[in-house]
Amino acid sequence: AGFGPHSGLFLGVAMSSAGEVAATGWSERFGVHMGLRQISSYGESFHTARDARGGALAGAYAGAGGLWVRNFSWNFAFFEWKRFLHNSVDQVPGGAPQWFCRHVHWLRGLDRKDQANMLTFESATLATYLTFFNMAGDNIKTKMQYDPARYPSFVGTCRDIWAQHGLVGFARGSLFKGIYLILGATVAIGIQERLSDVMAALMSK
Repeated sequence: AGFGPHSGLFLGVAMSSAGEVAATGWSERFGVHMGLRQISSYGESFHTARDARGGALAGAYAGAGGLWVRNFSWNFAFFEWKRFLHNSVDQVPGGAPQWFCRHVHWLRGLDRKDQANMLTFESATLATYLTFFNMAGDNIKTKMQYDPARYPSFVGTCRDIWAQHGLVGFARGSLFKGIYLILGATVAIGIQERLSDVMAALMSK
């Protein structure tokens, strides 16, 4: 019964990513305006997007479609890679190459927390640089947020990127974007795991 490990994760990540967009989409647009258009007032950023898109909600969440694609694809890939790597530490998959077996053996020799941090770092790296849709979503949402008048729709933005740059246009800037995604995820999840340990220790007393 149930959706299974992969389908269940797919649905769960889809819903949680929608929650992320609802909670942060309005501020993501302002961040893009601050960084790329030097707009320092949230009100000015909101009015610019609202006037371009013809509504308060559409203006506040300009680029939300691209943001969801970015968050969902990265989150899903990250958790699938982390599941695979954790399972590999427990039991190396049959037919795995020797370099991977040596790497798993090295991971097994690490302290539990160091091992968890390394697996998080590796999962984040793989999720970032092997997930095309992650970078595509980021480029789409940035264009829609930067210039909502020129890029009013998700599909229209995709067509414009394709017309100007082809497939490579969806992954422009991925090298440097990937660096902050990987570092941010590794630090944030490492802190979360340590806080979980602290809370578990406090609750057991």
